[in-house]
Amino acid sequence: MMSLLDKLNQQNVSFSLEFSPPKKDMPVDTVYRAMEKLSVYRPSFVSITYGAGGGNRERAVEVASHVGQIGLEAIAHLTCVGADPGQINSMLDALEENGISNILALRGDVPQGMDKSTAFVYYRHASDLIIDIKKRNGFTIGAAAYPEVHYESDSLEDDLRYLKLKADLGADFFVTQLCFDVNALFDFHEKAYKAGVSAPIVTGIMPVLDPKQIIRMTLLSACSIPASLSRLVSRYGEDADAFKRAGIEYAVEEINRLKEGGLRKFHLYVMNKADETAEIIKMSGLA
Repeated sequence: MMSLLDKLNQQNVSFSLEFSPPKKDMPVDTVYRAMEKLSVYRPSFVSITYGAGGGNRERAVEVASHVGQIGLEAIAHLTCVGADPGQINSMLDALEENGISNILALRGDVPQGMDKSTAFVYYRHASDLIIDIKKRNGFTIGAAAYPEVHYESDSLEDDLRYLKLKADLGADFFVTQLCFDVNALFDFHEKAYKAGVSAPIVTGIMPVLDPKQIIRMTLLSACSIPASLSRLVSRYGEDADAFKRAGIEYAVEEINRLKEGGLRKFHLYVMNKADETAEIIKMSGLA
């Protein structure tokens, strides 16, 4: 079986998917049905996130394990905000026991109710987490990349230095976080290459299917909203069906522009919208 890194290093166009498991009191079958519906398109990998501060961590391991059971490559998110080394090692043990050897190592956001002074006692940055994961053999490590300046960073140059540090410490690949600006993505890929980052960088694509959700997420992540996307919100924001159709077309156009510019690896944030994601995959020629 081809390894995850072998897949990412291939020159052909490919895509991956990201799911979020439901809360503990919600049935997990809805996520499984969405996964199985999209599995026919054979994504390179499927990543499983979980809530801020480690919420829903056990359910995330369960869902990631199911990914392997349906014949797909699984990546589990692992955040270190508010965690100590013992908790991180316990999570790594659980992943190993469930046959999950791929991790997306993230710092994570401070959850509500947690004081920032206690959130980063043991781990201040994702790079600290990467160091600890690297001490254990057998894990392929992914990390986040920020095409636009991270809201806690002073400049893109600082972000690029940090990206290079994560690569030097053992990050095997990167996934770009929320960004709707195609030109910013091209610029970032070029600058990362010039900064000496040779690890594969997968471009994250967030389908615009709900105007309120997108506005909320852009405010939280401090990413820009291009004029073309702003017009879409203004024109269709009051019509849910029309907005969804326009959002699908926007994502397809974004992917096609990026492919034309030479980018080949895409990570689709499914938000458990299987039908809409399937349309994007088919219309953009990713499958």
